[in-house]
Amino acid sequence: MARILVLGAGVSGCAAAYTLASGGLEVILVDKASRMGGCVRTYGCKAVDRCQNCGVCLTTGLWDKVSNHPKVQVLTDSDLLDIKGAPGNFSVSIICDRSEQTFDGIDAVIVSTGFDSRSDVFPAHLHIEGTEGLMTGSALEELMLERTRTDLFEKAPKSVAFIQCLGSRDKNEGGLYCARVCCSYATRAAKMIRSYYPECEIVFFYMELQNVESGDFYAGLRELGVEFIKCRPLKISGCQEDGSHREFDLVVLSNGIHAGNDNDRLAEVCRLGIDKDGFLRSTGDDSGIYVCGCARAPMKIDESYADAVTVAGKIIQVMG
Repeated sequence: MARILVLGAGVSGCAAAYTLASGGLEVILVDKASRMGGCVRTYGCKAVDRCQNCGVCLTTGLWDKVSNHPKVQVLTDSDLLDIKGAPGNFSVSIICDRSEQTFDGIDAVIVSTGFDSRSDVFPAHLHIEGTEGLMTGSALEELMLERTRTDLFEKAPKSVAFIQCLGSRDKNEGGLYCARVCCSYATRAAKMIRSYYPECEIVFFYMELQNVESGDFYAGLRELGVEFIKCRPLKISGCQEDGSHREFDLVVLSNGIHAGNDNDRLAEVCRLGIDKDGFLRSTGDDSGIYVCGCARAPMKIDESYADAVTVAGKIIQVMG
């Protein structure tokens, strides 16, 4: 029976593993973290009066389905050391619980190691004086996960600013590409904030806006009183100095998706290509080593899930 190694147990890795196992293949699922799920486990559902199609619901029960599947072996706190051999007979070395294990007879490998959000790195162009009232989009996601029916923030804000394109659209800060997810989660978060705090002033500072849903999505937000200002803020300080500044109780830095910190090493070990932005590329299906999800490119949750299922389907077809 064919055996597939899946490296990375986030959304794409788990979706690929479950698809492969459901197709009758044996799967070895490896992840550096102590539990499956990756960053998405810290994301909150953004439904207000109805579903906002944020994609979080796609992961409902996924981790349990993978960990309980009889054809999936899960290795957490583990990492790839080396790959030798050829498709149909790879020999893969894994460091697991401080000891090295070797798995022979691996037919194919999927690299689904995800992304780096750089949630602790502020862009060089933005001068920040003090961090009170400042948070990243990643931190806001965690608040949305923990929210109650009556409260989102510990103290109700009177005004909230979102600063978009943090670390993207700038070649000096990670790449010129669009991170794809910032407009989606930030605008949905804004609608949630509006539902909790109807009188709150909400302003977006942006370089470029991506359409999130069909129709004129941003017209609907403007009808809710959300303001959009096309500019790139240069300074965040704790006090207003002149008329060119605006005051906010809370400022959200919308951090996006960046190539994984380990991608250079993975490209070498897994014989993969790497693009100008640092994301991984398969050298072809005949290599037996595939890439899916945000290891390959910035993707939303539903896109990453679908990409993984597509790649797993290819392997099932190849394995007959």
